Amino acid sequence: MANIREVAKLANVSIATVSRVLNGSDRVSEETRKRVLNAVKKLNYKPAFSFKEGTGRLLRTIGVLMPDIRGYHYSDIVMAIEEYAYTKQFDIMLALPKWEVDIEEHILDQYFRRKVDGIILGELFGGQKLIEKFTKSGVPVVLIDFRVDEIDFDVVNVDNVTGGYSAIKYLYVNGHRNILFIPGPEVSPAALDREKGIRKFVEKLPNRSEVNIYYGEHRGYNSEHGWVSVTQHLKKYGLNFTAIFAVNDWAALGAIDALKDHGIKVPDEVSIIGFDDAPFAQYTNPRLTTVMQPRWEMGVTAAQLLISRILDKKARLPRNIILPTKLIERESVKKIR
Repeated sequence: MANIREVAKLANVSIATVSRVLNGSDRVSEETRKRVLNAVKKLNYKPAFSFKEGTGRLLRTIGVLMPDIRGYHYSDIVMAIEEYAYTKQFDIMLALPKWEVDIEEHILDQYFRRKVDGIILGELFGGQKLIEKFTKSGVPVVLIDFRVDEIDFDVVNVDNVTGGYSAIKYLYVNGHRNILFIPGPEVSPAALDREKGIRKFVEKLPNRSEVNIYYGEHRGYNSEHGWVSVTQHLKKYGLNFTAIFAVNDWAALGAIDALKDHGIKVPDEVSIIGFDDAPFAQYTNPRLTTVMQPRWEMGVTAAQLLISRILDKKARLPRNIILPTKLIERESVKKIR
């Protein structure tokens, strides 16, 4: 098995320089960094993924960072990651920054110091700069629900733009022209892409003025956000919509509750569509029409990509895998004239 001295010799640098590259130091030129990483790959050297420097021994541990595991979305993804990792004899180390960028930064620093074999991140709100030390040192990274301009690492995304497009189109086809949209957090790439899908549909209409999209003034993914958004809109503007598109099923649940509080019947007076196909969506009253995103497949795909990178150091281009959504028709949308 190759050691750090052989890497240094092949790259024509010192052992200290190899160590700096593998630890993500900025005190190395880009040319030198590439030379060292090429040597690492050529020799199949396992770069210090161990508490004991230089052993080359895998810890068989994956760092997983998800914003939250309340509810179903990220918890399903984590379960899928863990199940696949277990079949490959890998453990996972899970951390939850709870949507806080400062906590994300702290956790990633701890993961880097502990020398996990690779990391899987869900919706990195602090942006790409937080993982530069990993990518610079050759530690494999896979991101979930992350918008990329340039693909520098593996990414697993759901087609949120098409999902948002199909949701608003479904309401339109069913006769709805005045629609309240309950938006998600501004820091969430997935939520913003669903909004982009709405705009994309409206822009394709021959007569854009025939459709009014009202944006709720209270953003968020939780039930209280849906409840507050609908309640505030009704108080301020009255019932000037016939349908609601909620950024996810939790927000849809809160919206339904707010409508009931105001004596508004779903779907007789207001239709509603969600996003996610949550486990409870088929048990709401009425049963919720929604856009399904394949959470389990997201987790398995991310784990496959990462473990493949960890075990096989051959150079491969980064991949951006986009998984499709699917409209699930139930009872919460009524066709109107």
